Amino acid sequence: MPDDNNDAPPPEPQEAVRMLDDARSRLRTAIWALHGMHQDLNALSVDDLADIEHLLTEVLDNVLSPCYETFSQMAGASPGGAVTTH
Repeated sequence: MPDDNNDAPPPEPQEAVRMLDDARSRLRTAIWALHGMHQDLNALSVDDLADIEHLLTEVLDNVLSPCYETFSQMAGASPGGAVTTH
């Protein structure tokens, strides 16, 4: 199954900033959930951990990677360094 994100052009700079702001919000949610687990080991189930993994993977694949490409192009750097996800 081809990766649709690789076929799409990088977002415009303003859109990339909006996407990063959304990613910050999602990461705060994940941090809050993990903090709950830190306080009470029974607070999160296996399904909750799977949801957090999915959220983090989604943020990486759908926000951080495209924004990285946008800002790399703006800075004249070549993007690289693929990240392995499960």
